[in-house]
Amino acid sequence: MRYQKTPHGYMVRLQKGEEIHASLTRFMKEKKFGGGSVTGLGAVTDVGLGYFHLNTKQYDRHEYKDEYELVSLTGNLSLVDGQPLLHAHVVISGSDMAAISGHLFAATIAVTGEFAITVSDTPMNRALDPETGLKLLDLPEDL
Repeated sequence: MRYQKTPHGYMVRLQKGEEIHASLTRFMKEKKFGGGSVTGLGAVTDVGLGYFHLNTKQYDRHEYKDEYELVSLTGNLSLVDGQPLLHAHVVISGSDMAAISGHLFAATIAVTGEFAITVSDTPMNRALDPETGLKLLDLPEDL
């Protein structure tokens, strides 16, 4: 992993063989920030994607083993029980250039991964939402 500080956070480059979730949450922990947003692109392999069904509160999961363009990753970094968590959705495409998208469970960098992280001034925590069964951002203000 390589990185550079920016006025609002960091630019991070993951290298071949690095797993996205493990690498970005480790970076968050080492740099001691409590949350932020993340965008990225690159090339990945061993991708695990999901689609959440609210009625069953279950994910359909699919695995993609080939090499894919990471066309777009968008998400956030937050804390669950004090531990860093990456919540991201992605669009990937293979050599046929057909888009595949979903909730990202796992992906390993195949060539490079370039990520912009905008760091929050305050920690962002997640708490269990009884309606969905998911740990959602626990934001203090209503509108």
